[in-house]
Amino acid sequence: MTRTRGTWWSAALVALAVTACSSSDDEGAELLADTIAGQTLTVLESPGTATIWVSSPDGSDPRPGGRPDPGLCTVSGPGSPRLTEPQQGNSRLGDTALYALAQVEDLEPQVSITCRGNGFKHMYVGN
Repeated sequence: MTRTRGTWWSAALVALAVTACSSSDDEGAELLADTIAGQTLTVLESPGTATIWVSSPDGSDPRPGGRPDPGLCTVSGPGSPRLTEPQQGNSRLGDTALYALAQVEDLEPQVSITCRGNGFKHMYVGN
């Protein structure tokens, strides 16, 4: 009986995590990677183009002037990845508001991305 109850709870937690990660205002948005702001993340998948979003501790827009700014990020890795203005808008991940900061074009596997800004809590990369 205990083993069945434990299995049920495990399945419920997995379902909750999948639901939280797939919740978004933008239809079809898929999270590829995330990290604490200021840290470097490496994207393992290669969608070609990906959006960079940031969040803040209090849910407010942490971007300077409330607008995208690709200059706050650096990108390096194979190929010739480059940062541009994001084509996707703001989004949500569960209860977390995500603010579009930049877009990475010509994304290949193993590209590293770092974004720095006052008030950033987390950085998310997806498409």
